[in-house]
Amino acid sequence: MSELIKEVPIKGRKFTIVKMSAFDAIHFKLRIMELIAKHGINVSGSLMEAAGRAFTLLNREDHDEILFELLQKSRVQCMDNEMLLEDWGALDATFGADNIADVYLIALECVKFSIAPVAEGLKKNIGLDMSLNLQGSMRGLLNAWLKTLTPPSEQKSPSGE
Repeated sequence: MSELIKEVPIKGRKFTIVKMSAFDAIHFKLRIMELIAKHGINVSGSLMEAAGRAFTLLNREDHDEILFELLQKSRVQCMDNEMLLEDWGALDATFGADNIADVYLIALECVKFSIAPVAEGLKKNIGLDMSLNLQGSMRGLLNAWLKTLTPPSEQKSPSGE
């Protein structure tokens, strides 16, 4: 694959993502920061913590905006069914109740592939740190989503064995 397209295996399934344009990546990052500010999230600790707190406050509209903007701008495609993951119909056809959380793993790969390098490049080349650790904040946000979608594992005995 070229450096503009990446194949991403997620739990035995293949997806491809396309690198976002630099300005799309910057706009996405700015939108995340707007949402953190909109919900009054304190970023004095780690941005991962702030992103996790933000997820608990996101409404449906904000969630859908973030998720679909990331999937659409990254032109995420499931190679198993050749569908672009750009709307609820494609997500419903690609994921079931048992693996819907995988969409957030794909979203994290989009962040790592497109957005984190742009934020790092801005910091390195012109000293503009617009991220406060973008990759960490997005990882925290997506991990919070995963925690709400996946049930906790059951302990087999009181000792945890």
